Amino acid sequence: MDLHSEKLAKLRDKLELQVEKLQKSKSTFRRLSSNLKERFGIIESTNVALEKSRVRQLENHYSDTIGNHYLVYIELTSERLYKQALVMKQICNLFPLSKVTVEGNNKYGSGGQYDQICNAILPQGLNPLSVPPKELAASLGYMVQLLNLVVHKLAVPALHNFGFGGSCSRIWQRDSYWNSHPSSPSDEYPLFVPSHDYFSIEGKSSWTGRDTTNFGVTSLKSDGSVEEDYHDLDVVNLSSASPQSVETFRNVQRGIAHIKQNVAHLTVYGYSSLSMEVPSGALTFETFAKLLNTLSSIKEVQSALSLGFSNSNKQRHEPNKSVWNLNSSSSSTMLNSSHIQPTSWNNKSYYNVPNRDPSSIDEWNLVEYPHFSHQALKFNFPNKY
Repeated sequence: MDLHSEKLAKLRDKLELQVEKLQKSKSTFRRLSSNLKERFGIIESTNVALEKSRVRQLENHYSDTIGNHYLVYIELTSERLYKQALVMKQICNLFPLSKVTVEGNNKYGSGGQYDQICNAILPQGLNPLSVPPKELAASLGYMVQLLNLVVHKLAVPALHNFGFGGSCSRIWQRDSYWNSHPSSPSDEYPLFVPSHDYFSIEGKSSWTGRDTTNFGVTSLKSDGSVEEDYHDLDVVNLSSASPQSVETFRNVQRGIAHIKQNVAHLTVYGYSSLSMEVPSGALTFETFAKLLNTLSSIKEVQSALSLGFSNSNKQRHEPNKSVWNLNSSSSSTMLNSSHIQPTSWNNKSYYNVPNRDPSSIDEWNLVEYPHFSHQALKFNFPNKY
């Protein structure tokens, strides 16, 4: 009995000792937990302060960096526009585009307003017989050279090629930027001018002489031996002409239409790059001449860009369809003729994509509309302006 009581007393003392240790451990745990919470609070507040300081320093650093780069960009843009204007002014001096009034009717066409380049009258609509053959040869040749220069100097994306075979200039459209050859022979349209016997009713045509030096056409290198009595429009009747003459006449029409499409493409791209809307109610060559005059004037370019910056938040307008007008009623008549069906240069035009998502990259849609900041920018052009 005494032994049992002694064991119980020892166990009771041991239990009290363990309870006391447990209480001390709990007290130590609460103290350490409180210290940890306090330290975590200090660390958290320090992290918040460091993050704010880091963000502030980054904002200041990148703001200064962006500002410096932006100033460099403005300076380079100003210099580029200045040099571009000088080049465009020289190009405009080399190939001046203007309007000329022809009074009365003549054997080549009716009187009225004509476009001319380098004093050579351009055809009305798609009618190659609306101007004398030498005028047509010179004007189309000058226009091809002008487009070559403008496309190169403005770095305009173009899905067309210009080439010269002998004294006959050719123009064709390719399927992509990576293929320099026409997609098919039907996509190649020669921009030639027929000789005096080209549309002869008897069917005699010098076009069959492919081995000749001028391929049966009058070009800029003509020796002037072509007879001056070119056939009158009233005399020339395509229905009674030879099939070969009719086919070649249609090729001339397609060539003129294609070169006008290229002019329209370049015009739309040029105005879009300046954040300007294509002037409404103007004809193809007339609108192109206005664009060249704008690009050759520093003040007009600066004004256009400043206006585009201030209006950048407005909804983008679709290209004005008036620029696609091919110049006269005769154009639509010839294009709608059963002899001329819509060709690839019309269907594959990367500007003729209405109601399309501007971010779409499924096809060639390279008309870019630059997005500028809402703040109006002022270009500081050199004093030499």
